[in-house]
Amino acid sequence: MSDDGFVILPELLPADQLAAVREHADTLLRDVPWSNNDFDGRRTRRVYSLLSRLGPFEPLLTHPSVHGPVAAAIGEVYQFGMLFLSAVDPGQGAQPLHFDAGVYPLPRDVEAETNVIWALDDFTPTNGATLVAPGSHLWPAGRRPQPSELVPVVMPAGSAVVYSGRLWHAAGENRSAATRRALICEHVLPWLRPADNHGLATGVEALRALSPQLRRLAGIAPASTYLGTIAGRDPEEWLSRPPATPSFRSGMDRPSGQTRRGD
Repeated sequence: MSDDGFVILPELLPADQLAAVREHADTLLRDVPWSNNDFDGRRTRRVYSLLSRLGPFEPLLTHPSVHGPVAAAIGEVYQFGMLFLSAVDPGQGAQPLHFDAGVYPLPRDVEAETNVIWALDDFTPTNGATLVAPGSHLWPAGRRPQPSELVPVVMPAGSAVVYSGRLWHAAGENRSAATRRALICEHVLPWLRPADNHGLATGVEALRALSPQLRRLAGIAPASTYLGTIAGRDPEEWLSRPPATPSFRSGMDRPSGQTRRGD
């Protein structure tokens, strides 16, 4: 992925799994209105807050073929950024060009984010396949792609594209007669604030119902010894306690030998 800034992983999902994922996507998208702004797409439907209703999506979020390139780019410990389902309907124009990590005030050479788009339908040049500018993740600040530098990410349904958060890209124009659906999962460094507040959106009881791996990806994990804890302890310990258990007492529950900065 280092040269182009993206890699296509073709046909990761067998037919029965893909069918289940598509059916769940249609259930979630039912009655969802089009977005109300040009960036999200006025003929595009989006569904957020997925962690409490993952269903068949769950294996995609932790798929080992995806974890490998993500971990190689930003490290073994990371968290979800934005997580949503997208349906680009016929007549949707091309999205404005952008790079996802642009939300963070960081130097261009910092790989703070590596993201995945799962194709729930074939991605073609006519149905709104994502447009990318290969190599643009290495460009200096201020350089923007020219139309001639953009190529569509063409891949069959059940495939995924992993790409740098610094890569210039955009959803393409859907000139076909069919909807193009995708599951987008962003991954960011554990010490950054993610674009979505997964803790509030999901809720404590729904977090408890997730696997430990998904809880940690939702940000319920310390980024370091003193970053993201509850009274100096791993939040996983707090979640494992019965709901009526009082909160940890600051400092008194810290394992022996641990001290806070400034102690």
